[in-house]
Amino acid sequence: MPPRARPVPSLCAAAALTAGLVLAPAPAASAADGAPAEPTPGAVRDFLDERVPALLAEHGVPGAVVSVVSDGEQVFAGGYGLADAASGTAVDVDRASFPLASVSKSFTAVAVLQLAERGEVDLHADVNEYLPGRAQLPDTHPGQPVTLHHLLTHTAGFEEAVVGMFTEDPAERLPLADYVVDHRPDRVYPPGDFVAYSNYGTSLAGYVVEEVSGTPFAQYVAEHVFAPLGMERSAFATPDEAAGRLHAPALHGPSPDVPAPVVYLNQVPAGGAYATAPDMARFMLALLGGGELDGRRVLSDRSVAAMTSRQAGAHPALTGSGYGVWEEYSDGPRVVGHGGDLSGAHSQYVLVPEEDLGFFVAVNGDGSVADGNVLLDARYRIVKEFLAEFAGTGRGGAEPSGGSALSAEEVAQLRRYAGSYTSTRASRGEPSAALTLFSSVSVEATADGLRTTDPLLGERHWAPVEPGVFRSAEGDRLAFIERDGEVVGLGLDLVPSQNYERAPWYDSPALHLAVALGALLVLATVAVWPVLALVRRLRGRPGTAPAAARAARWAAGGAAVLCVGFTVLTAVLLSDMHLAETLVLTGSPLLTVPLTVAAAAAAAALAGAVWAWPARWWGGAGRIHHTLVALAAAAFVAVGARYGLTLLPL
Repeated sequence: MPPRARPVPSLCAAAALTAGLVLAPAPAASAADGAPAEPTPGAVRDFLDERVPALLAEHGVPGAVVSVVSDGEQVFAGGYGLADAASGTAVDVDRASFPLASVSKSFTAVAVLQLAERGEVDLHADVNEYLPGRAQLPDTHPGQPVTLHHLLTHTAGFEEAVVGMFTEDPAERLPLADYVVDHRPDRVYPPGDFVAYSNYGTSLAGYVVEEVSGTPFAQYVAEHVFAPLGMERSAFATPDEAAGRLHAPALHGPSPDVPAPVVYLNQVPAGGAYATAPDMARFMLALLGGGELDGRRVLSDRSVAAMTSRQAGAHPALTGSGYGVWEEYSDGPRVVGHGGDLSGAHSQYVLVPEEDLGFFVAVNGDGSVADGNVLLDARYRIVKEFLAEFAGTGRGGAEPSGGSALSAEEVAQLRRYAGSYTSTRASRGEPSAALTLFSSVSVEATADGLRTTDPLLGERHWAPVEPGVFRSAEGDRLAFIERDGEVVGLGLDLVPSQNYERAPWYDSPALHLAVALGALLVLATVAVWPVLALVRRLRGRPGTAPAAARAARWAAGGAAVLCVGFTVLTAVLLSDMHLAETLVLTGSPLLTVPLTVAAAAAAAALAGAVWAWPARWWGGAGRIHHTLVALAAAAFVAVGARYGLTLLPL
């Protein structure tokens, strides 16, 4: 679902983590012997009653619900804070159904697996077998069809497509059958090549459920998942429906006095579910119980094992995807689960199968982040601290990452990994493609391993632990994807829901930013033209250039004004994150028209530059300057076109 509504430049990276939180090393727990605490009702209540209110206050989030299951039963469910900060209404844990966002993908996976159990679908057959003609996927990669397995593991190869994900006008909300046709993204990778989190992919899987079962998707899940499990206050619903019959809480922005925007999702199977904490406890008990709860079975043991097992990933050494769940990296027991993010709503459930333990949390505010890190929100920290206390994750600290100097030969071998890597979860033609600039990794070889630089995660150092696999001092892992002896990408435990594809030198985001900045500096120099014109006029020296020369100069000046103006507009939009997010997610013409017009002006300016030399317009310096301005405008527009900021076809 739409990633966190906080800084728009972080949409790609933060959204990647809606798939599952990274269980980085956590503070040592309170047990004297260092062992995890026993998740008894009393111990769980005492811990959560102390930590949840403190973390909500620290992050400025109004309210939260949590539930805990252990040894086949719910041991705790609690509500904290306010369901509505404006009215002062307290959270009622038994009545309030919180929006789950991408946690909904787990329910969709259960529905698909039910159909597979009944023999109505084959997870490894061409998904087009289950779709009507208008919804079928094009044969972009002959002989390599997309399957339900690919859709449920985010390996179908779709580009990111955010336009059409939702609307703020309920009257414009699309039926699922129309959404999957009208907003189908391109297939940019052969299926199975890379992991690239795709809300569209899960939505298409939900549409298969609808088509094969002959029942609307929301109704199918209500009858075949929620009802058998006794999840009486859970549903796929609109915000209006949820506010009424499900008593959904009000959603808040970065502070309790800022309401979050209300959005109506078109990608219902990917993020439209609501549930109470006790209902989520029942869902977790069913998964931990092999698909059965209170004598009612929703999945077979085999299907639950498939759902929660690793089905895909960048590299065997890294975490990966199950069906509708993600592996969570930690230095303790294996953890699987799913997280979800919408504006004002953040949720997460995690299962620790070997401990028969499950935990769910949902909050109703964006709040602030810790230490400026977009990953460290209130929801994340609640999950992290609970697992450290009761599952022992993060207790051992990071393994040593080496740090010893490598030989010159070893460093030379590491240089094969150096380069720029861009997120596989990226658009190719929408304005959201610009977010790729903030979701890339630069790799360089050093005397003791590798150094990576990421706009959001910062600089990290990695020591080799085996061929193609590296470990940081923090305990995180990085591994490279190779095909036919060539390095084609990398994966990180920090972001299992996307890989990073190796970019050729000319497609490096760092190079593009440098080109754009240099072009802007050149374009800014057109400010001298009106000054020079005024000086000539004051001296009584009217210009003698022909009309064509004047037209070329006006074209170059117009292109410069549009490019610089677009940059100023971008800076202004970034000061209003909700507006910026809305423009990006709706594909507003405001983000594409300025540079499209600038492209036409730059083309005219370039034509003028070509003609200026044989026609000897202006002096030599004037011709050089005009040519540089025209080239700078063309370069700036080209960068914009690369990131979906024009209407030009690529």
